[in-house]
Amino acid sequence: MKSEQTKRAAIAVVLFYVLIFALWQLLFTAGMIPEYLFPSPVQVAKRLWELGADGYLLPSVEATLVRMGKGFTLAAAIGLSIGLVMGVSPITNLCFKSLFLGLQTLPTAAWVPISLLIYGLSERGIYFVIIMSSVPAMALATSSGILQIPPLYLRAAKTLGTPWYAMPARVILPAALPAIVTGLKLGWTLGWHGGVSAELIKSTIGLGFLLYMGRELNDAAQVMGIMVVTILFGLLLDRFFFGIIEQRIRIRWGLEKRAG
Repeated sequence: MKSEQTKRAAIAVVLFYVLIFALWQLLFTAGMIPEYLFPSPVQVAKRLWELGADGYLLPSVEATLVRMGKGFTLAAAIGLSIGLVMGVSPITNLCFKSLFLGLQTLPTAAWVPISLLIYGLSERGIYFVIIMSSVPAMALATSSGILQIPPLYLRAAKTLGTPWYAMPARVILPAALPAIVTGLKLGWTLGWHGGVSAELIKSTIGLGFLLYMGRELNDAAQVMGIMVVTILFGLLLDRFFFGIIEQRIRIRWGLEKRAG
């Protein structure tokens, strides 16, 4: 039953996006939107094909993903470590929680000028933006997950002889894993925003750079096309990477029933 509902939901989502693109093309064909401001889906697809044929699109996608992979890995290590300390230390949590909540109110693009001041046009500035965009969300999610662990779990682990130094790896982090994965997913999304924003200013390759070049050349089709590619990769990673991991963990932890 649930499998049928999932299939119907997937079909509904596909039809929804088909309707959006059809309406977009219809408005363009009817002349209700100017070509130089809002090109048609056909023109956008054609421009993306040209970028791919000219050898610009795939290297740019690869460059952005590689930067995100490196930056996010470091951000995850920092965010999980700080979140773990926040979760087990009330004083640390009190101090860092207010700081990270404040940092989360900043738009990710706000870190770009700071990175320019610190690193200039160096590649390290892009990693700085990714890290600063991602760390607060992951640290807060990790600490929140740890604080919500039932005290009974910790007492049972101590009673069974788990030493204090093994508690984080054997008990605390596994028990908080659903919240941690949610924080990682949010951190990736914010880091993706920040990384592409940084590429707009300080890169010669990447999705952000192609957006910048489209703006400089007044090429609306390129700008729209790269926006679509950026959204598409974000959705695919969310659905088929983080989404699958999160679902499996929730099923394993008994928070969600297995389909079928």
